[in-house]
Amino acid sequence: MKTKLFLTTVLFTVISTIGVSQEITIFNGFWGYQYYQDDTQISRKQAVALISSDKESEKLWKKSKSHLGIAFAALGAEIGFAIWSGTRANNNESQTLPLIGVIGSAGVAIGYALSSNNLKKKAILKYNKNQDVSSLILGPTYNGMGLVMSF
Repeated sequence: MKTKLFLTTVLFTVISTIGVSQEITIFNGFWGYQYYQDDTQISRKQAVALISSDKESEKLWKKSKSHLGIAFAALGAEIGFAIWSGTRANNNESQTLPLIGVIGSAGVAIGYALSSNNLKKKAILKYNKNQDVSSLILGPTYNGMGLVMSF
């Protein structure tokens, strides 16, 4: 009877650790971010699919995308203000208003781009925190040696 109980416990523990997901990490690369699931590099599409499986991290990821969109819109406005400033300089007109627009839109673009990056990192950290990361090792227990499941 004790052997059946032991084998059932070991089987349950092994099966429960098979479905455990792995952590996602993000690194700055030369052409953008590089995503890793433990030590394996994955594509951005795969990382987004994994993050979308968790509601809290998906919400942060979507907010990050909207902040990046605002940053690109502000960058476009900055380019528009810079062109307007150049045309006013050619006509010897005042450049005060276009320069205020350039500085203001640059501040908005930088602020929202940084916020987007922070939200992206928070989404990944939230995903990793919400995942059940456990491992099964052979080690000391309270009664001697045995299989130990750590969380």
